[in-house]
Amino acid sequence: MPTQVPHCSARKRGSLLITWLLGQLLAGDALAAEKISLQLRWLHQFQFAGYYMAQEKGFYRQAGLDVEIRQGGPGIPKPIDTLLAGQVDFAVANSGVVIARMSGKPIVALAAIMQSSPIVWIVKADSDIYTPQDLIGKRAMLMPAPESTELLITLAREGVDAEQIQIEPTSFNPQDLIDGKTDAYSGYSSNEPFWLKQRNVDYRLINPREYGVNYYNDVLTTREAVLKERPEQVEAFVQASLAGWQYALENIEESVQVIHTRYASNKSIEHLRFEAQELKKLIMPDFIQIGHMNPGRWETIARNYAELGLMKDPIKLDGFIYSRKQPTDNRLLYQVMAGALLALLILAGVALRFAHLTRRLRQEIRLRSQAEAELLNSNLQLETLANTDLLTGQLTRRKFEEVADRELKRAERYGFPLSLVFMDIDHFKWVNDQHGHEVGDLVLSTLALRVKSQLRESESLCRWGGEEFIILMPHVGLEQACAIAEKLRAMLVAQPLVEQIRTTASFGVAQWQPGQDLSALMNYADKMLYRAKQLGRNRVEFYPLAGGLPN
Repeated sequence: MPTQVPHCSARKRGSLLITWLLGQLLAGDALAAEKISLQLRWLHQFQFAGYYMAQEKGFYRQAGLDVEIRQGGPGIPKPIDTLLAGQVDFAVANSGVVIARMSGKPIVALAAIMQSSPIVWIVKADSDIYTPQDLIGKRAMLMPAPESTELLITLAREGVDAEQIQIEPTSFNPQDLIDGKTDAYSGYSSNEPFWLKQRNVDYRLINPREYGVNYYNDVLTTREAVLKERPEQVEAFVQASLAGWQYALENIEESVQVIHTRYASNKSIEHLRFEAQELKKLIMPDFIQIGHMNPGRWETIARNYAELGLMKDPIKLDGFIYSRKQPTDNRLLYQVMAGALLALLILAGVALRFAHLTRRLRQEIRLRSQAEAELLNSNLQLETLANTDLLTGQLTRRKFEEVADRELKRAERYGFPLSLVFMDIDHFKWVNDQHGHEVGDLVLSTLALRVKSQLRESESLCRWGGEEFIILMPHVGLEQACAIAEKLRAMLVAQPLVEQIRTTASFGVAQWQPGQDLSALMNYADKMLYRAKQLGRNRVEFYPLAGGLPN
């Protein structure tokens, strides 16, 4: 995961902004303490901490709201179905809410709590499953769509047909993975890994984010009718809920104790702490305002659903994304009017009052400008996260394909050489088996840094999957590409990536030929990599060979 740059001042300003907004709500006409209800997606746990803390710290009560928080779980209707039936006023759902909206359901997305989804495939560390392609012919548990869409989209992007996998409905019991009843279990990175660690079961995650699939999750929603009939109440509920989330993430230990005592006594304190820390990485409060939603990301998510046939084009999101309103400060208006009246009597008082209001207005303009700038910066950071492999910091497959297609077109147009190198760590499974997946991850991240340090700025490094990397070299012919690959091979032999663990790599090199597409170029390099493995590993093989390409 990329190093997080601290944004303490931004977080403090965010806290002050939410507190100020709540203060304005309370200073105005009091909202009727009508009873409203919130339907959660699952059983009580830290996943819904913000709503619990808004309740426990009195944020809802202070906003004139009497909120009933309803637990979800097995046997309970889906939150969206409950919401559409009018049984609740608000619901927490996954990004599949956009499917309901595109099918004509009056759903409005109010805030996305998780900027990235926790859903992953979990496999045992002693299995031979490292990438989505390794799932072919294996048994995999899957939650029904749209809950499982991130995993299905990942398969599609990796060229794996879901029919090639023995997909089974999830049992919601990770013990099945331990008992060998399934090869891959779909779960949450914030939940099942703790359960497995407690039982001393080593595991490995196949995370859609590492393959460029990055969805919102735990989206707070309501019906259009509720928003239309009670806009002030909706705004008050959203603001109070986000204040609760900010409090929960800034006071994790207190929130864990409250949730364990009042909501989820069946979960241990340690489990709730683990969940809190993992979810904080997905909510990313240090990077972006809690609840933020980007229309562009929603459009991408909707198109992915359309690719799976879960919805149809065209994508129309008008009215789907809630536009949060800033409450009007009526007191400021009254003060200005009073100042105007006093101007007739006391000129000095008017001047003083005007100066005071001017300072306040300038300060507010400055704060709003800063907030807009931070939001823009957060969007740029999100785009970087979506295009960057979290473990190694290098390009994802999706971003690499974009870069490679662009370079191929340039090579075709201007006739300059272009080469591609496939690199694979030798006996990487042995590293994971002997030293654990954490050391394996360290080997991958260290290798990426060392290789990248030897490349030119114009050359791209991509983690293709598992222990495989690809290097794209514009303006580089076959001979020079082979020399660079040999230099990298020798570098790995000379110095261990991790202390006392010597690692080698095999390389396949191919030069682009006019008229060739990316798939064909990669196929040649991949065959050369396979040849290097067959000939004993720790070597560089290249195409064209004398006599042509081997079978």
